[in-house]
Amino acid sequence: MLMALQFQFEQSQWWPTETLQQLQWRQIEALLRHAYDHVPYYRRVLNNVGLNPTQPLTADRLARLPLLHRDQIMTGSDELTSKNVGREHGRHYLKSTSGSTGKPLQIKDTEANGLFWYALTLRDHLWHGRDIGGRFVAIRSGRSAKDPHAVKDLKTWGPSSGRVYDTGPMTMFFHLTPIERQAQLLQSRDPHYLLTYPSNAVSLARYFSDQNLKLPNLRQVQTYGEPIGPEVRRACREAWGASVADMYSAEEVGYIALQCPQHEHYHVQAESLMVEVLDDDDRPCAPGQIGRVVLTTLHNFAMPLIRYANDDYAEVGEPCSCGRGLPVIKRILGRRRNMAVRPDQSRFWPSLPPQLLSTIPGVRQIQLCQRTAQDVDVRVASTQPLQDADEQALSEMLRSAMGSELQFSFSRHDQIPRHANGKLEPFICQVVKTDS
Repeated sequence: MLMALQFQFEQSQWWPTETLQQLQWRQIEALLRHAYDHVPYYRRVLNNVGLNPTQPLTADRLARLPLLHRDQIMTGSDELTSKNVGREHGRHYLKSTSGSTGKPLQIKDTEANGLFWYALTLRDHLWHGRDIGGRFVAIRSGRSAKDPHAVKDLKTWGPSSGRVYDTGPMTMFFHLTPIERQAQLLQSRDPHYLLTYPSNAVSLARYFSDQNLKLPNLRQVQTYGEPIGPEVRRACREAWGASVADMYSAEEVGYIALQCPQHEHYHVQAESLMVEVLDDDDRPCAPGQIGRVVLTTLHNFAMPLIRYANDDYAEVGEPCSCGRGLPVIKRILGRRRNMAVRPDQSRFWPSLPPQLLSTIPGVRQIQLCQRTAQDVDVRVASTQPLQDADEQALSEMLRSAMGSELQFSFSRHDQIPRHANGKLEPFICQVVKTDS
């Protein structure tokens, strides 16, 4: 089945975007008919908006459905769960999201939908021409691990690749492992491929550069779980001579978009889910515009997520010159809490200078926390104390990037704490917007 899906993906990726959209609507029609019959929430919603699930779907009819939010899933999971899922969908199981905000979600999923996760993992390997027989190191969140410092040496790359290919070995450990220990493990395994969060990749690359350490066989770093900036690609290239391939996914829906094999933007995985990017008036964004990400899973009939706003923001991209009809996301910016606030209460996406980490020797991590519309705390993890000249240089760069009206105060740390799932947010806004 995995290889049959690869054959299908090889055809469908080249179809025109309009063809893909029409087929998505056809699949959502089947999902809506099922949801109306077996999911209490959707029966009520469809009746409220006067939408007949037996009629053909159009963009206007889909837009009549209200957005589904995280809080609704947390408090109404029973109403969102199907009372009858056909045997053709295979085994049902519960999975939990990482909950970086302290609000994990419980999602009911099916074996059939999980098959798409495996198949899209294979697509990513094939797109980027990875040597399946190479050595692989995966640094995972470890949020549910009994021992967050455990190290597991496995014979294959995992169930998706290992079921189809004769892969090389994989070593897995967790982001909460101290960076020095991570470096030791990487040197001892000498991987061809490394999977980790972008922030962890930068910390590792900086450590390797500072200690003059090498990973001679590393070809590519795969990143996930956090928005990626140009500093990540530059750090991996300078430390290891390795390229970076990013992916955009969420545990509740699976892969959302994979980096194009020829460019640094992303292709929506349209065979698995529909992605809408909407402005503040819930209108579709045009290329170059930033909006809220809204997702519809196409194959989870156990707990359909239809027009689910996952709190992420993204920028729509132009059609790709590679020829794939899969829709393009230019960049993923993060959650609303990652937006900065100006003194006039307007919000904007902070663009942190890519040279921020490399300006001061010994700096491994930087995290900004905006407390008021004028004041930003800058937390710096470094191997040595910051000098006045260091703080002045960082302040000038940050004011140039974020606005001259902001004031920056600095504190040094041995390490900046990560969330329980291992993620690190470079910018957090704690300002509560008030009405003007």
